[in-house]
Amino acid sequence: MTGPSTRERVLAAAERRAAAVGMSKLRVGQVAAEAGVSRQTVYNEFGDKFGLAKAVAVQIANRLLDVIEIELAKYPTLAEAVAAATSVALRLATEQPLIQLALTHKEDDDLIVLPTTDAAPVFEIARQRLIVAGAHLWPEAHPEDIELASDMATRLVISHIVCPTESIDQAARKLAYVVDALVRARGVGA
Repeated sequence: MTGPSTRERVLAAAERRAAAVGMSKLRVGQVAAEAGVSRQTVYNEFGDKFGLAKAVAVQIANRLLDVIEIELAKYPTLAEAVAAATSVALRLATEQPLIQLALTHKEDDDLIVLPTTDAAPVFEIARQRLIVAGAHLWPEAHPEDIELASDMATRLVISHIVCPTESIDQAARKLAYVVDALVRARGVGA
């Protein structure tokens, strides 16, 4: 059995260091030392500190999506699954240290842009994974419904993380209502 790759070790070290000191105080040299690699290796792999921050954000998103995909599989209909998965995603996000750090430390500009103005990498990974999971779990659903539900769920979760204006349960119910109406309007079971 082999150990974690260099990339995995660097990402794990970066996530730990960023959670401890914030992204603005994170030093690539510290991450490299903790991962057991040179600074140049980190720069070669991620380009710069912001590239490293993006990669950490994608890694966190993928871990959350692993849990969300399991949640989706527990429900017979697309609308029920979307409600439950949205609720789980929002609850997990409130427990994720780096997400909370990004939202509460205004001076940590490198982190706040990831869920706001530079969310595209995380958004696209989430959207694509949800589309694949939805198509697998509800093959009878129209592909456009799966794509639209995945897009709306991803946007709602990111938006709610950044600016919650209602409870998690209210946000999840609203999204489920829209998805249910969409599926019913097309007349295809899901």
